[in-house]
Amino acid sequence: MGGRGLAPLPRDVVALGPSLGLIGGGHGGRPTGRRRALSGLAVALAHLGVVTLGALQVDLLGGGSLARTVAYYAVLSGADSSYDFFAPRVDARPEASFQVTDATGAVRTEGLAPGANREAAIRVDNIVRLFLLTDEEKVRRSLAASWAGKVFARHPGAESVVFRLEFCDLPSMREYREGKQPSWDLEYQAKFVPQAKLRAAREAPGGTP
Repeated sequence: MGGRGLAPLPRDVVALGPSLGLIGGGHGGRPTGRRRALSGLAVALAHLGVVTLGALQVDLLGGGSLARTVAYYAVLSGADSSYDFFAPRVDARPEASFQVTDATGAVRTEGLAPGANREAAIRVDNIVRLFLLTDEEKVRRSLAASWAGKVFARHPGAESVVFRLEFCDLPSMREYREGKQPSWDLEYQAKFVPQAKLRAAREAPGGTP
């Protein structure tokens, strides 16, 4: 070609070509993959730190908002386990139950998620432990009412549902050898009635206003 030729491309534009051609692999994918690996490593190390705090039985609830957030994460993820099941002293285990009374007066007791597999049961247990992280009566009442609503959905004809949260207090090995037996201690109890039935009872002659 005679006369004027095309101006040469700047060096940085020429160097950009191979990178664009290798998006998703080669040179273009390496920085993103490295960042993802570092992010994953940071998350894994943070979780390991929370697990370590749980193993050391560090109480995070007495700290600030960040410590409480970590405590909630530990409960939901199971990282709060103290790994002392075979130690001389085993922590008391919470158990949530619902006493369902039908129109005939018959009472049956069931859990929050009856028939759940092992993995689901662990998640339910973690949710129940959240109940113990607060001392505010309004929050506890709201949680209990939400769970009772699930039970009413399974039993539409139920007259009432009583939520009970108990602890299985296991004695130490020394106490067990001395004759002490496991016992259930009541932590919380609340009774719930469908609004329609409660309204009908209030409107009935002689009912409570």
